[in-house]
Amino acid sequence: MASYITRKLSTFLDLSSLIPISILRASPGTIPNALFQSSPSHPTEGILESLLLSNGRTLTYRTYGPQTGTPLFYLHGSPSSSLEAAALVPHLTNRNIRIIAPNRPGFGQSSQHPNRKMTDHAQDVLAIADSLGIQKFRVIGLSGGGPYSLACAHSIPSERLAGVGVIAGSAPWKLNPTKGMDWHGWMRFHLVRYFSWTFNNGYLRRSFDDKLKSWSVEEQREFWRKDVDNTAIDLGEKDKLVAQDKEAVEEIVDCTMEAFENGCEGPMQDSVMLVADWDFQLGDIGFEGVRLYVGTEDRSTPVHGAREMQKAIKGSKLVEFEGDGHFSILVNRGGEILDNLVKND
Repeated sequence: MASYITRKLSTFLDLSSLIPISILRASPGTIPNALFQSSPSHPTEGILESLLLSNGRTLTYRTYGPQTGTPLFYLHGSPSSSLEAAALVPHLTNRNIRIIAPNRPGFGQSSQHPNRKMTDHAQDVLAIADSLGIQKFRVIGLSGGGPYSLACAHSIPSERLAGVGVIAGSAPWKLNPTKGMDWHGWMRFHLVRYFSWTFNNGYLRRSFDDKLKSWSVEEQREFWRKDVDNTAIDLGEKDKLVAQDKEAVEEIVDCTMEAFENGCEGPMQDSVMLVADWDFQLGDIGFEGVRLYVGTEDRSTPVHGAREMQKAIKGSKLVEFEGDGHFSILVNRGGEILDNLVKND
């Protein structure tokens, strides 16, 4: 019975692509890219690096693009990883942009951070920026990374931010984020919201981890391929096209494999946090000029949520892409989004 429940739990997680300053002094370093001997699909995996914080946690992140480029922090979806930022690599040609993509706590090789809050990740972003000597930067988050991007807009001093963007981002629960959502997503969000104890249950987490570890790499990849298929059933036409593209599916699987490399605690914690009450209010965001990007046919994070967030965030702007969905927006509109957010730097 437990193995059945833990297997089903994965379908309730959000597939998103196609993650005090004084105590955060840290030293950067490069670590082995341990997972992706099994990853044939990404044209580049970026440069995987680590940051050891003075409080003992390790953050991992990938960088893409020229080191002298305009710095842009990319916050991955959930469950996903820093590998997700590779989807923007084809759009970096002739754009002087450096992408820095952290793995959130418990994702990939980033340390777990029990009882963390969304605004805590803003301090992690600052720690990486400080370690790289970056004074001013932009932040953009996709899907489940969107709330963390907004947490940065709330908690990072405005003089450090040159821009903040959200792509197909999850809205807070009080704004009715499931309005217009596909049945699969609606059920997932409501189950996690009202049965969060299930996701916080240590036995079920261990059972899920043990199940994944008992499978070969290919068996794990096949499990996540089927999850993509299940997710895509109720999505729009452009999203279905992406889900039918074998290379795109393998990229999604790569991201999910890395998300669970350190076990399921990080992704499950993330899922609970997305539907719980956030630790900041949208109306309290002091940074002006937040940009929200959404496809009108997005059934995973519907346009309703983006429109409501635009009303709640002072000075924010909303860009709607007609006909695009949750998977297709980054593939089809990534270049336009980069140009809109980064402008003429």
